[in-house]
Amino acid sequence: MSVIGDLAEDIMEYEFDNDTTITNTLAVSGWLVANLGQLNTLIYKDFSGEDAALDTEAASIFKEVYIYNFYNKQTRNSLRGIGSTGDSSSILSLRDGESSVSFVNRNEVAKVYRGLTNESKAKLDGLVAQYNIYEAQPQQVGGLEAGTYSDF
Repeated sequence: MSVIGDLAEDIMEYEFDNDTTITNTLAVSGWLVANLGQLNTLIYKDFSGEDAALDTEAASIFKEVYIYNFYNKQTRNSLRGIGSTGDSSSILSLRDGESSVSFVNRNEVAKVYRGLTNESKAKLDGLVAQYNIYEAQPQQVGGLEAGTYSDF
């Protein structure tokens, strides 16, 4: 299997517990292939194709990019539901004798997803910063390592 396919399976297994009602491996894999440029932009690399030579750290960052985008999309979908359903979405419960009706508060759902999005973004920023610091190459050598003018 391809590197991207393996990463998609890892996301499905460890992030979504193989729950195909949330998403499926094919959809995750397709998203990863289509958005490999996001990873390249974040960590200054040039990965391409389904068999991109991602190291362990780059794969972890790409997984977090997917999770961040997933939560961000869920937040938008929750908010879209609030705007399109009218006043009935604000009803939390109705009681009449033994009968009751309750609705999910989509505003609270959106807030929870927003919190998950923010946590994921903070983790992603930390991973990217650490990766870029670790991979950084010196632009100039100074001090004793540089030698003297007579060496040139």
